[in-house]
Amino acid sequence: HMKEAQFPFAVALAAMAIDRKAGYPVFDAAAEKPFDGAPKAVLATAIGYHQFEGMGLIKAA
Repeated sequence: HMKEAQFPFAVALAAMAIDRKAGYPVFDAAAEKPFDGAPKAVLATAIGYHQFEGMGLIKAA
């Protein structure tokens, strides 16, 4: 379930999206619209079931 690696993984995906200047593709094209711009900031989140909740805002330098 990636509990221990969830937040570092989310931070890495956020940094890659900013570096590549593109959002990730949608999972369900019938229900979601793709992001057309270049992200300048991405919020990485982690949610635990007993504890360990947090977030980090990743910004372009």
